[in-house]
Amino acid sequence: MGRTVLAAPLAILLVASGCTAAPEPATAKETAACDGVPRMMLAGRVTDAADILTGEEEARLSDRLARYETRTKHQMVVATTPSLHSARVDNFGTCLGSRWAIGRKHHDDGIVILVAPNERQMRIATGTGMEKILTDDKALAVIREMTPQFEQGDYAGGLATGIDAIAAQTGDPE
Repeated sequence: MGRTVLAAPLAILLVASGCTAAPEPATAKETAACDGVPRMMLAGRVTDAADILTGEEEARLSDRLARYETRTKHQMVVATTPSLHSARVDNFGTCLGSRWAIGRKHHDDGIVILVAPNERQMRIATGTGMEKILTDDKALAVIREMTPQFEQGDYAGGLATGIDAIAAQTGDPE
């Protein structure tokens, strides 16, 4: 009974905090495509495991992602990784989105922007509910917009460009 009393306030805090510090959900079954994709803990709307962003840049991107979610109800996160660990970049991004349960449960409308700077690869992974709105061709066009800034080492600028381009195509032309 004591656990039930503590569980309710904890659940309220987790829901109220959005992505922040939510534990990684347990997945019943993962596809073979997730083999080799390491476990990463969700650190918020921006999970910078590659340490390519300053705290201020993370906060600015996180604020933009929060506004996007408030306006559209779609959830978008940014993840960076120091290594793909020999996994394919598309599998890596999709696995993170599934493991972290990005997007609304019955809408599957999550978006993960994944950057692996050491391998010079990136991917925009979408839930099936977003695939008609943000097609592979549109996602590739967004990546092409981001690339010049990444090539100059401006990861925060490239990510901001990508977030704004995706937002404009999915209902938030801020």
